[in-house]
Amino acid sequence: MKEQQLLDDALLLVEQNFYFLHAGQFFGKLAKEAQFDETLLDVCLECDSVHTYRFHPQFTKAVLEDAKAHVGQVSLFDYFVAFNAFRGIGMAMVEAMRLESEFSDFLHYHLGDQYEAFYDILSFVRNVLSHNIHAEIALNAKDYHGTLKRIRRMGRNPQVELEFIYSKDLPQVPAPDDYGFTCKVDFESLQEGMEFLEILPLWELFMLCEACFNLVQVFRESVANTQEQQP
Repeated sequence: MKEQQLLDDALLLVEQNFYFLHAGQFFGKLAKEAQFDETLLDVCLECDSVHTYRFHPQFTKAVLEDAKAHVGQVSLFDYFVAFNAFRGIGMAMVEAMRLESEFSDFLHYHLGDQYEAFYDILSFVRNVLSHNIHAEIALNAKDYHGTLKRIRRMGRNPQVELEFIYSKDLPQVPAPDDYGFTCKVDFESLQEGMEFLEILPLWELFMLCEACFNLVQVFRESVANTQEQQP
């Protein structure tokens, strides 16, 4: 029962972070294009029956001004929304995959030989975005050494490649025949100070997170269908 609850919580976090990613990008676009009455910046939150927290309008205004200064570019708001969602999805998927569960069996079935590559890359994303304090997201040795040791221990190639094509790997999701993505990480060549986005570009991170979300959705549908068929 405890492991089932942990799995349910992890899968829910994947879904919530993916919704957050979409809503956040919408609000990021809104911040760049819309004009706001400054009275809207005065926001208070009732934390409980006794305490109310008042947010400081000048800080909200600074974020909005940064957004308008980065039309057509990634703003500070966009950056924090995206990378917090990437981290949340990576952390939740890794925790879900560590459990011996129906979900792990489901992933093994759909990913086949690519299961380990999927796990390696998600672990890398989780580690980098959990440990990093650099604005440019520079690598630290602890971000990848554990994964490299695991790869070597399993006798696998450290040049990890994940090719996820929906028509082949997750045909339950309607998509064009060639819709998908490829991630490549040479764990043996990684060094401290390398920029994360030079290794996994932004588009690949969005696509990886979308794949996580869709895998969770299809898994939930398969569980629901199985339950409906039971007498």
